[in-house]
Amino acid sequence: MRRIPILAFCFFALLALSACASGSGTAAPAATAPQPAASEPAGSAPAAGGGGCTTASEAGAVSVGIENFAFAPADVTAAVGETITWTNSDSAPHTATLDDGACDTGNIAQNASAGLVFDAAGTYPYHCTIHPNMKGTITIQ
Repeated sequence: MRRIPILAFCFFALLALSACASGSGTAAPAATAPQPAASEPAGSAPAAGGGGCTTASEAGAVSVGIENFAFAPADVTAAVGETITWTNSDSAPHTATLDDGACDTGNIAQNASAGLVFDAAGTYPYHCTIHPNMKGTITIQ
């Protein structure tokens, strides 16, 4: 008789753990998804009708912090060719990914930084692919 409550507890514990894992967006395929090539177009630059971005390894003039599962500031403005750098202060990894998926920093680990450089003026909405509630807008002038 004691086996049924133990089995029921194990079943519900597994169910709760799987719901947490799938709801957090940290599934392995997201971490191993292929990243766009540096020369792929950004495509979400309405002001310029297109454009592109590349990843950058050097710190830029425009900085965005990642803290408490939020971009700070969430909305940034930079010039064409200027590097925007995201620095992650959270213990969880994050990304800065254009909403159309055309450009992505890749995973940014705790205390690490990653940058993007845009070659066309426009407005680029972005988010964290791991934590989709993290959102912001990049304005390139």
